[in-house]
Amino acid sequence: MSTKTERYIIPNIARALKILEMLAKQEKGASISEIAQNFEIPVNSTFRIIKSLEAYGYVEEENRRYFTTPRLLYLGYAGLNKKGVVQNSIDVMHALRDNINETVMLGTMVSNEIVIIEQLPSFEFIKFTTEIGHRVPVHASAPGKAILAYMPDEEKQAVIEHLSFDRFNDATIPSKSDMLDEINEIVKKGFSVDNGEEITGIICVAAPILDYRNYPVASVWMTGPDYRVKEKGIAEIGAAVIEAADKISRRFGMDNMKSKI
Repeated sequence: MSTKTERYIIPNIARALKILEMLAKQEKGASISEIAQNFEIPVNSTFRIIKSLEAYGYVEEENRRYFTTPRLLYLGYAGLNKKGVVQNSIDVMHALRDNINETVMLGTMVSNEIVIIEQLPSFEFIKFTTEIGHRVPVHASAPGKAILAYMPDEEKQAVIEHLSFDRFNDATIPSKSDMLDEINEIVKKGFSVDNGEEITGIICVAAPILDYRNYPVASVWMTGPDYRVKEKGIAEIGAAVIEAADKISRRFGMDNMKSKI
């Protein structure tokens, strides 16, 4: 949140929203003292916020513990963007492509493969493009690895178990254990890299697009010739791709508000 934006924040409204977010994640609810301690705010202020939320039907009390109510679903469903992944991503993709001047693609996982659903070609004379609908293997693609890395553990393991790990060249990930090692690194960095693992000489850098459950519904990525990508800097491109993916993810309700008020 920018300093300019923070000037307009009303503290008690911000606190009420953070309390709702906290309670939405607590299956056993929380007491007023627990909420006050978590956000380091006075108990009497917490009490008034909770009672206001209760009066408007957003929380309910049971045995002195407070829980969110289904009324939050009304706001959630009303606020969910009704546009599809492509419509929610295209302007961000344009900005990313214009920023790094490499081809930007959008794809989603279907039957353990990544299907390309949109692309914006680079302005460079030498560039990489493909057809919409083209499929790429999960284990040898940046978007495949990015989506896989952010899946729930059980689903992730199921996908990995069904991968054939076909070798396209010496750079292709050869096994389940190598894939798991790669996934751990992806989660640490926030982006994945395909270092010519399917097509020699082509590098892709991807980040996942997450929905309101923080589930990876798609991926956005950059692709270009290795000599140019390395010159521009993989880490720098990775940061730009993460920023783009996060912007799209927020349109699908991704929860990235972790700071306390």
